[in-house]
Amino acid sequence: MVVTQSNASILIIDDDQEIGEMLNSYFEVQGYQVSTINWGEDGLIACLEKIPDIVLLDIRLPDLDGYEIVKRLKKNRRTQSVPIIFLTEKRQREDRLRGLSMQVEDYITKPFDIQELRLRVRNVLMRYRRSSLSNAITALPEKQLLIETIEEHLQRGRFGIILVNLQKLDEYRDQFGFVAANELQRNIAMILKETFMVSVDQQPFLAQWGNSNFVLLTKADQTDLIEKSVYQSVYPKLEKAYTWGDSHANRIDQQLGIHVYKKVINPRTESLQKIIIDLERLIH
Repeated sequence: MVVTQSNASILIIDDDQEIGEMLNSYFEVQGYQVSTINWGEDGLIACLEKIPDIVLLDIRLPDLDGYEIVKRLKKNRRTQSVPIIFLTEKRQREDRLRGLSMQVEDYITKPFDIQELRLRVRNVLMRYRRSSLSNAITALPEKQLLIETIEEHLQRGRFGIILVNLQKLDEYRDQFGFVAANELQRNIAMILKETFMVSVDQQPFLAQWGNSNFVLLTKADQTDLIEKSVYQSVYPKLEKAYTWGDSHANRIDQQLGIHVYKKVINPRTESLQKIIIDLERLIH
């Protein structure tokens, strides 16, 4: 569904009931669907039960602080791309830098101008609407465009689907931070593109589903070759470049890896719905 102002949903997580009620009333009049939560844990549950289009988040909450909420939302595959705006009394420079370093969309301090907040919310939603077909980190096509391309392939005949699942990305992000994890994703996308430029005669369609899954659509007779190329080219580079642990003890604790799943699709026996269900099962 295309997000417009008339159907966009806003989740407000703020323990100040007066501010929560004021924002709820104001944005409902503007045509948004609004939910207000006063506790961090309840906000996380609400976000998972019905994923909002944007979250307005206070940092000082009675249980979890806003930083921890952002960390958990970014770590969950279902909520990692939900835009978040901090709305807080914490005005110190170090607080702003910490908040913005967590890949939130904006950091607004209280007291705030309600008209300015409305415009910032609108601008974030418009930006996400424009970028919804491509991944913000790798610029690869995202889920919706992938589904449309699968549908086109089904009309042409047999084709191959390959899912490359990047293992231990969450652990890597926890160890080295969001910036390093984003750079890793960009490097994986680049490695995949370079691999196929030299290994196959027709370039596959490469898309991204979430942060740690890359999906390729290719000619049916290239499926086995591409699977082999991924293992031969991508895995050794991951093993060499992205192994980490306790160097002082000369011990390896974690290592990124990949799992590759492949299937040749026959349009006579496979439907678009079944293909999507199968991919979602493998991803989750």
